Amino acid sequence: MSGAVYKLTDSQRQAVDPEQSVWLSASAGTGKTQVLSARVLRLLLKKHVDPSQILCLTFTKAGAAEMAVRINAVLARWVRLDEVQLRKELAHLGASSETETRERARTLFASVLDCPGGGLRIDTIHAFSQWLLANFPNEAELIPGSRPMEDRERDMLAREVLAEMLVEAKHNNDQHTLDAVEQFTLRKDPEALRSWLMRCAGASHLWIGSGAWQPPLKPRVLNLLGLPSDAG
Repeated sequence: MSGAVYKLTDSQRQAVDPEQSVWLSASAGTGKTQVLSARVLRLLLKKHVDPSQILCLTFTKAGAAEMAVRINAVLARWVRLDEVQLRKELAHLGASSETETRERARTLFASVLDCPGGGLRIDTIHAFSQWLLANFPNEAELIPGSRPMEDRERDMLAREVLAEMLVEAKHNNDQHTLDAVEQFTLRKDPEALRSWLMRCAGASHLWIGSGAWQPPLKPRVLNLLGLPSDAG
């Protein structure tokens, strides 16, 4: 990516003004990332803005990576860009081209590299949420050191829990549980039982806490099972 800054349309220039709150809606491939990157550049050019104070959130990792590449390419290019072209590119963004702004533009690449982590904070919403939970576990009522479970780990754990449940039921001669599992797998399939256990884990408020086991419980359990409300 060259890092060149191209002239924006009038509506795009309004959208990149960091003094305005903007809702941007556009189809894929129409330049949303370009406009959002230009908005970050305008913010970086402001006199009292520290790059480490900026947080950009995207939906996808690809979007976060593309924005980071675009911004870094522009900042790296500005370091040695001749004065005439630098003035032109700042004007394309709708930014001031005064001496102070041009001098700041040439130092931004180094300032961004000095940020914690070696660059601007551009995360997915998912990654930022995980960071919040990791740094504030008490506020989130989590055990310090907790971490998100990968899909493969979750799948393996669900299988282990199911196996242990069946072994314990057989050991304790818990015919009620064994019959229930048999009936479930006859109406569905063995894999559906594992999926149901995961849904039960996600509905822990039904089994744990002050509101646990409160009526009407049956329709909620049937919903978890994926069964009609008049079943059983």
